[in-house]
Amino acid sequence: MASQMGKVCSFTFYFLINLSTYLIMNSVNDKFYSDFSLLYHFSLLFFVILSFYLLLKTKKGPGIIEKNSKGSLNIDSTITKNNETKNISLSNSPLIINKSDLVINENCDKCNISNLPLRSHHCKKCGICVLKFDHHCSFISTCIGENNHLMFIFFLLSQSITIFLGLYGLFKTISLFLYNNHKSHYSDIPASIFIFIFILLFFFGYCTILFLFHTYLVSTNQTTYEIFHKEKCPYLGIFKTERIKILNERGIDVEPTYAYHPFDSGLSNNIKLLINKFIDHNYKINWEDIYFENLKTN
Repeated sequence: MASQMGKVCSFTFYFLINLSTYLIMNSVNDKFYSDFSLLYHFSLLFFVILSFYLLLKTKKGPGIIEKNSKGSLNIDSTITKNNETKNISLSNSPLIINKSDLVINENCDKCNISNLPLRSHHCKKCGICVLKFDHHCSFISTCIGENNHLMFIFFLLSQSITIFLGLYGLFKTISLFLYNNHKSHYSDIPASIFIFIFILLFFFGYCTILFLFHTYLVSTNQTTYEIFHKEKCPYLGIFKTERIKILNERGIDVEPTYAYHPFDSGLSNNIKLLINKFIDHNYKINWEDIYFENLKTN
């Protein structure tokens, strides 16, 4: 039932935008093509199609970990490859930290997966484990993860532009209606149009806020799950505790409110990782290496 509801919601925007165009055309009649430029028609049609395409691509897959498997970032095999030591010496600090003591790779009993890759989590709604799980989006009825996060951001952007164009057309329609009929009171406009405008404004704000929020997540290499479910991401607390220890060893006092982003490698590197994954879904991102590199450096 929930899945079917999600599929219905997924295409609500496209029904609304098509209805918006229909209302515009029928309100201004013969003046439609003269008062609305071809650029407007082309832009609206382009972004409706683009949003639909991006929606389909987003729903294609978030990066699902196969059931009954062993995590691709198994701690022992990752740390001991090339005869490397399990202990790492942190730069400018006498502290020696054991990787296997720090990183807690979870297991998923439901999917029968041992040693889940870092940042991977199980989605209860979809019943799958997802690489760099961000959240389950009920609106489009799919998970957002490592493979489709950038596509999802593009979808939010194109959807915001689409709704903005629809709103522009509706407001201009009202203006033309009042002008052509020599009326000056908005009470002459059917109430249904104002209700429709309110709905579009709500979804425009919703998509725009989500777009800005996820742009922030990408810039700092965080996920929605890590922000709102810190207690279920033990590696975040471990990073903060050990990072404060390291800074204290260097003679740097750190406030309890110290901000920490274990996977933030700088804006350009964060975007590069996302683009590489966007181009090639088989591109492997070793979050553990990034985690420890950020732990031991300034």
